[in-house]
Amino acid sequence: MARVHPGETVGSWMMKGLIDYLTSDTDEVIFLRDNYIFKIIPMLNPDGVIAGNYRTSLAGCDLNRRWANPSEVLHPEIYYAKNMILKNASQRQVALVCDLHGHSDKFNIFMYGNTINNTPLACKLYPYILSKVNNTFFYNYCNFKMQKSKKSTARINLFEELNDVPNVFTMEASFAGQNYVSILYDY
Repeated sequence: MARVHPGETVGSWMMKGLIDYLTSDTDEVIFLRDNYIFKIIPMLNPDGVIAGNYRTSLAGCDLNRRWANPSEVLHPEIYYAKNMILKNASQRQVALVCDLHGHSDKFNIFMYGNTINNTPLACKLYPYILSKVNNTFFYNYCNFKMQKSKKSTARINLFEELNDVPNVFTMEASFAGQNYVSILYDY
């Protein structure tokens, strides 16, 4: 999912890269398409984007804080996206949910994840692998804390409702791009 916050345009660029990758013809992608079903929401808040809002929908709501109890009337984007995800999860195993965002304070690309107390590394494996195959993704910038203030976000709410699927993330890309010092010195 991308663009729940309309002003985070880097989400659209990450989504474009994902769609380009998933529609390519490499052996890896062919394997993925043969073995997984991808549900893509390229723009979760199109009305907010069209209106030029930075973080909110036309109703003035931060939609990424409505996942716990979305209203079909006030937050239809979240209501129907959540229902689609939960319905799919009732029919098959969910391997990954990722919400694409932009970050104004940090460089590069990183993730916010969750924690499963009895298997704490389970939620960290996918971001760790990403950091090994992509030099703009920084594992050291990742955070796996589940703050109470973020409980109604897609990341934490879906993690809890999907019964601890380890791969539920918010992926952040910097508004400022890469920090080449970090790349050279592996910060």
